Amino acid sequence: MDKKKVLLIMSREIVSDSIIAQSKANDRFDFQAESDYTSAVDSAIKYRPRIVILEVPESGSYKSAEKCLLISDEIRMNLPQTRQLLLCSETDVASRRAAIQAKQNKRIDDFLFYDTSVKYLFSKLESLI
Repeated sequence: MDKKKVLLIMSREIVSDSIIAQSKANDRFDFQAESDYTSAVDSAIKYRPRIVILEVPESGSYKSAEKCLLISDEIRMNLPQTRQLLLCSETDVASRRAAIQAKQNKRIDDFLFYDTSVKYLFSKLESLI
């Protein structure tokens, strides 16, 4: 069985590294990480993932969920078959509302909160392939 490619667009490299390390026990996915949001779309086009997980960071220039959703929109335009998950804080009301609205408007396929377990994350990925 071919592994499904997953691109992690995340500012916190320790989190993406941890997900990648924990994925070693799961033979379904092949992860790649991108921490530079300005290169995210180009990385997606080159890697051609089945799924993109896009983190809305809690700080920095991409802190705005809408700014991250613009990346998502551009990925969708270039790779329409790629499924997308937004990862955001459940305590950030603006990000939470933006994630809900984006899912309702089909800008993303789903969203997760930061405190999601890795098992739940992998279950969500399984549901998208």
